Amino acid sequence: MADQTLAARPEPSPGARLAWGLLSTLLLAALISITNRSWIFGLAGVVGVFVHEYGHVLAINALGCGPGRITIVPFMGGAATPRIPPSSEFRGVLIALAGPTFGLLAMIPFFFAYAYTYDRAWLGGAFFIALINLVNLAPAPPLDGSKAFGPALAAIHPWLERGALVLLGGAAVLWAISTHNFLFGALLAVGVLGALKRGALRPYARKLNAPEWLGSVALYAAALILCALAFYLALDGRLAFAFAPLASLFGR
Repeated sequence: MADQTLAARPEPSPGARLAWGLLSTLLLAALISITNRSWIFGLAGVVGVFVHEYGHVLAINALGCGPGRITIVPFMGGAATPRIPPSSEFRGVLIALAGPTFGLLAMIPFFFAYAYTYDRAWLGGAFFIALINLVNLAPAPPLDGSKAFGPALAAIHPWLERGALVLLGGAAVLWAISTHNFLFGALLAVGVLGALKRGALRPYARKLNAPEWLGSVALYAAALILCALAFYLALDGRLAFAFAPLASLFGR
């Protein structure tokens, strides 16, 4: 999910953060495992979320908005939170796109496991990770696409962004409900309605200039193509056998 700015509040102790993080991670893994009837999917979900959010954190820290922090939200996913809000919409775009692109790296160990065991459940785990990152590029709050592509739409006209929120956000909610992902659908619905009620979606960030607008559109398109390609390769399965020589070193 997209980054969120940390509000001023008392800091919990390191022990409390660790305990809550472990509990949240176990709850998320259990939900995914039960929903998909496979512990491998639960593992893929947790690994995929952590690598995805760590991509956000790397961008947050590199752009001077850190230190970033990863929070696992039980039954929902994760969030990367910067200490300082991005100073421009373009920096927000870079932070938003870092998650889905970096998150694809989490597919590698699952491709390797499939090449080693020939168990298609591992390929399903890679597919699930690709799906997480691809869905996150939908331009509907609180997903990454809303901050990655929303500013480019708003630069043309603010109502174009809001129209996209209604159409694509509504379509994403209907998809989530049709696939029985009711919690995810509720999260999207709340995010879209909350964004529509706010007067300005990014009130404190410097708006995109012309070169940044072109860069934002190009980077969003590239991330979308990359995630769609990873999604296809996970469905196809042949890429996994590129790891066969490495798997042979471990006895396969």
